[in-house]
Amino acid sequence: MMKVNSKEGIVATHCPFCGCTNGVEVNEKDYLDWQDGALVQDAFPYLNASEREMLISGICPTCWFNTFGSEDETVEWGDEDE
Repeated sequence: MMKVNSKEGIVATHCPFCGCTNGVEVNEKDYLDWQDGALVQDAFPYLNASEREMLISGICPTCWFNTFGSEDETVEWGDEDE
């Protein structure tokens, strides 16, 4: 569940893996645009990928890395040893 404190512009997110609560600072109008259907990268161009992911899924950067690995890792499909 996400809560917006409109005075501060903070969206609280809850990580489904570790249970930690994080806050992402956003502009209230941008948040409302996102809720009305704007793409997260268009609504919040000033946020980095980790912050946007916390808004989308709630997953914190540590759990994302532990679960999915680094953004720098490239997965090549079909190159398995045969």
